[in-house]
Amino acid sequence: MEWESLAYLLALLCAGLITPGPNNITCTVHAAIHGKKSNYSLITGMAVGFISIHFICGFAVDSFDEESTIGLILNILGSIFMFLIAIAILLLGRSNKILEFPESIPKIGFKTGVLMQYVNGKEWVMVFMIMSKFLSDFGGGILGIIIISSITTSGGIIAMLLWSSLGSKIKSKLEQPGFLKTSFTILGVLLLILATILTVRGL
Repeated sequence: MEWESLAYLLALLCAGLITPGPNNITCTVHAAIHGKKSNYSLITGMAVGFISIHFICGFAVDSFDEESTIGLILNILGSIFMFLIAIAILLLGRSNKILEFPESIPKIGFKTGVLMQYVNGKEWVMVFMIMSKFLSDFGGGILGIIIISSITTSGGIIAMLLWSSLGSKIKSKLEQPGFLKTSFTILGVLLLILATILTVRGL
């Protein structure tokens, strides 16, 4: 095992803990409405989807790279996905409908968590990048895929649980419309900034 590669993955985990990506934002919003416990099945689905993407990318890593046409398409789709989520959260935060938010948003669970990973093009590109650069450093083949997916998925689960806790704190203040609007506006802006940065880097 290359220690530099391990250090890179650990740094990636730290970034995942603090950045408001689609999974983290979804967990925050969902917990704010339905409570932290409602996120357990959602997070399980996200983890299963994330792991499956690791295996798909690991087995296909030699087929194409991040700069190929397929990689470019995934990058574009991922950007669109993140921008749509950010805009939706911003519009909701600035709308009077935020006062009816708890009743207007249904609970989502395992299946949605899995499907979210498959429509997140940025996630595909990121995992392909990780596999293409570090799979051989972790033994290659199934063993390497298992090691890498274990490290990244563990960090992702920790991040989603932390962001869910943040959402549950917001839930306790749902009766304060001003606080709720401000919170969702901040979340939307953070995700919009992140989407812009990732899009620019991907060009």
